[in-house]
Amino acid sequence: MRTLGAELALKARVVKATNLTVDLGVNVSRYKNEIQALPDGDILTQFAGATYLTSVGKDANLFYGLKTAGVYSTTAEANSAGLNRRLSNGELVPFTAGDMRFIDVNGDKTIDNNDRMVIGNPNPDVMGSFSTNITYKRFSLQGLFTFSVGNDIYNGLRYNLEKMSGYENQSTAVANRWRAEGQQTDMPKATWGDPMGNAEFSDRWIEDGSYLRLKTLVLGYDFKVNDVNYIKYIKLYATANNLVTFTKYLGYDPEFSATSSIFGQGTDIGLAPQFTSIQLGLRLGL
Repeated sequence: MRTLGAELALKARVVKATNLTVDLGVNVSRYKNEIQALPDGDILTQFAGATYLTSVGKDANLFYGLKTAGVYSTTAEANSAGLNRRLSNGELVPFTAGDMRFIDVNGDKTIDNNDRMVIGNPNPDVMGSFSTNITYKRFSLQGLFTFSVGNDIYNGLRYNLEKMSGYENQSTAVANRWRAEGQQTDMPKATWGDPMGNAEFSDRWIEDGSYLRLKTLVLGYDFKVNDVNYIKYIKLYATANNLVTFTKYLGYDPEFSATSSIFGQGTDIGLAPQFTSIQLGLRLGL
């Protein structure tokens, strides 16, 4: 595997006055990897219900599954498509109203593993941070924003809360499931055991993981201590962590690591999200 990357870091003091200074910083990085050769062909790796593909000429660990185009609204619509699902015993069963409309990639009218394709990439296009440090007289304000653009996430938590095939509690999203002929929805019908594989790993569970997060914000005030011989400085400060996150991702936290292994990259298994915290502090220098 070959990985090429570049990182750009800039920091500047944009305002310098008697009582005011403003420092701004930016850090932007990008990497691109490509599989050069594999001794035994493509590698398929399973993790938490997701399938990763590692193939020559492509990025490592791409999401690999079925592609969807909504839900069959009517029986006539399903019959017109003429697609079948191959069950584990080899039997072919036709899709009906309320089933997911999977894309038949190879055109054989049968939805199976041969129709899988690359449906997402957990590797970001660009990632980095913005920082600022503002001082006005004895006040100071420091902020750090982090961001990631272009990475996909497999929402494994949403898969468990929306698959509608077992005993698990489900989210309120399944209230919009298909129930009647002609209903327009993107949520398939509820079927015990999911024999038609409506909840199979597909782009239904892949989401945009891009985000912008206010990671840290620190407000401080330095007290004047010239008349106190045994105290060098007194600083009162407030620190906020993970204050706000801007993202389209439906999970709890777009910035996470399910495992230290590269095979778990971009898979959300429902770990505890990074929480918002606010700290107040007093620093004394003796």
